[in-house]
This record gives sequence, structure tokens and C-alpha cells, in this order.
Amino acid sequence: MTWTAFPATPWWFVAVLALAGAAVGEVLRRRLVTGGYRLDDETGPPPRAPIAVVPVAMALLWGLLAWRFGPLSEWALTPAYLGFAFVAVALAWVDADVHRLPRGLTRPAYPLLVGQLALASLASGDWAALRRAAVAGLVLWVIYLVLAVLAALLGSGFGLGDVTLAGLVGLATGYVSVTATLVATFAAFLLAGVYGVGRIVVRRGTRKDDIAFGPWMLVGTLIALVVELAPII
Repeated sequence: MTWTAFPATPWWFVAVLALAGAAVGEVLRRRLVTGGYRLDDETGPPPRAPIAVVPVAMALLWGLLAWRFGPLSEWALTPAYLGFAFVAVALAWVDADVHRLPRGLTRPAYPLLVGQLALASLASGDWAALRRAAVAGLVLWVIYLVLAVLAALLGSGFGLGDVTLAGLVGLATGYVSVTATLVATFAAFLLAGVYGVGRIVVRRGTRKDDIAFGPWMLVGTLIALVVELAPII
């Protein structure tokens, strides 16, 4: 398997999955709009973004990921990233709303993603990619755990939900390459920093405000997945 070039994915495959993504996104939108994920004390206003962004984002992501991975691993790799995109959109919305990454979404995503990546390795014979994903997931989990401990000592809002999500990010990007994991991590901190500075500039926030970091982790991950990257190890 090579990651140095995009596979020749049929246009109809991309179109079908983009439409399927829109349909799945609409189902997710109807679940999220009820606010059923909120705890009793989470009563603040909903995110500024319109809820209609959910099916649109899902359609775009499924189309992009279908184009990116397509027939790789005998067509067995695409489902892994479609499932990850579904979880990513749901988590991004919830975290943007209540600054919490529900364990009911993150924890089940682990066996689901690992199982799908294992099937892709079984189809392609590329077990090195699965080992790389496992190592990347563990390393990123440990790094974020250290950051969470430091944040707790400093009174910051960086939490264990971000640690759990970091393992998923490492798995998803590590299967592609170490470079993808590095890009995803760097992009998350860069985008979150730009967003935080932007809030201060337009006077919609202060340096003491807590910023939901999960959405930026996920945006960075999806950026790393859809750009062309070659593995460095």
C-alpha cells in the first residue's frame, strides 16, 4: 500500500457516499437538536452555529474521505474513516455546546475504529500500519494526559475528555502516517490559538475564557486525513 498519492476513486462512489453522509447527518441533526446529551446543570444557550451545519458537514466529510481513501485496502479502509467522521461531528457539536466530550461516544469509538482498521489491514496485509496506529494512539494519549495533569495544577479547562479523544486521533492518523499525527496535533493547537485570539480581538472573550478544544482536535485530524501525506516511518 502506498500513501504517496490518492487512489483513483470513482466519482460515483464519492457522490453516493456524500449523499449517504447527508442522510446520516440529518438523522444525527434530529438527535442533537433535542439537546438530549445535556446534563441537568447544562442549561446555557446552544452553539452559535446553526444545527443545519451537521448534515452539510457530514456530506462534505464523507465525500472527501471517500475520495481520499476509496479503494485502498480493497475498499475496507473507507468505512473506518466514515465511522470516525460521524463520531467527530457529534463530538464537535456537543463539546462546542457544553464543553464536554461524552464517554458514551468516545469509548465505544475505540473498539469500532480498531476493529475496522484491523479489517483494512487484513484486506491489505499492511499490519505495520495498524501497529503504527496503536503506537500513535498510545503516545498521543500519554502526551495529552500529561497536559491534562499540568492543566489541572494550573487551573486550566483542559480535561480528561480531551485525553480520551487524543487516543482516537492517534489511531485514526497514525494508520496513515506519523506525519499525519504530527499535522493533526499541530493544527489543533494552532487553530484553537487563532480562535482564542480572534475572540479577544473582536471582544467576544478574554484570555481567562475556557475554549472547547475537542472541535479543534477533530478539525486538525480531518485536515491531516484528507491532505496528501507520505509516511516517514
